[in-house]
Parts: sequence; C-alpha cells; structure tokens
Amino acid sequence: MMKTKQIEKWLLLEQTGELSERKRRKLNACPEAEAKRAELNALCKAVEPSDAEPSSWATTRIHARLQAERRSVLLPLRVWKPILALAACLTLVVMTLDFRPESSAVSVAAVAVGEVDVWNVQFEEDLVELENLILAISGDPLDIMEM
Repeated sequence: MMKTKQIEKWLLLEQTGELSERKRRKLNACPEAEAKRAELNALCKAVEPSDAEPSSWATTRIHARLQAERRSVLLPLRVWKPILALAACLTLVVMTLDFRPESSAVSVAAVAVGEVDVWNVQFEEDLVELENLILAISGDPLDIMEM
C-alpha cells in the first residue's frame, strides 16, 4: 500500500513524463492509484486548455510594472546613503562639542596651581553615603565591593 500523498505526487510526475519506469510499474500495481488516476483525468478533461496568449501590450505593461517595482527597492539605498552620512557627521560634531570643556584653560591652570580643591567635603560625604548604600544592599556586610 502506498500513501495518498505519494500516489498524487507520482501521478503528477507521470503526467509530465518525469516518473521512472520502476516507479510507474509500482504505481500501476496499486489499486488506489487507479482511482486517483481516473479522478485526475476527469479534472484534466473538465478544464479546457487555453491556447490564448496575452497581447503584446499586456506583456509590455507587466514588464514595465516589474521594472518599476525593482527600481523602487533600489532607490531608497541611494537616498539613504547621504542621509546616513550626514547623520554620522552631525553626531560627530555634537559629540565633539559636548565633550569640549567650557573654560579649559582657566580650570586646568587653577588645578595645576592648587587653587581649586578637587576633593571637597561634599564629594567625600556623597562617597560615604554611596558606600553605605552599597553595604545596605549587599546581604553580607563583610562583602565589600571595590570601587
């Protein structure tokens, strides 16, 4: 016994002449294949073959539509390239301006001379508070995280 899907597949191959002789003999020996073959032949006779071909203007329009769809896919690639390049340049400019210190010469000179106390009391208090919060979050008070 053959499976129905296998019979249908082999019957379609038989119609196109692609079925091997060995498979054709096996198909002819199957009783289910005869019923499916009769059903397929009835369907083929019910559908009338058409010799009509599309007109030349229809093929031209179909070809033009396919070309237009192909162009619409390629067009955004050409359009997006300069836009992405401009966005990259703007990002670079903004990042450069953002990291530039406001008064670089004055603050560097003041720190170098020692006029500005970089480690002030408020900073130390914030650091101690942060350390206490980290210790409170951790379950083990002996488990100290390195900063």
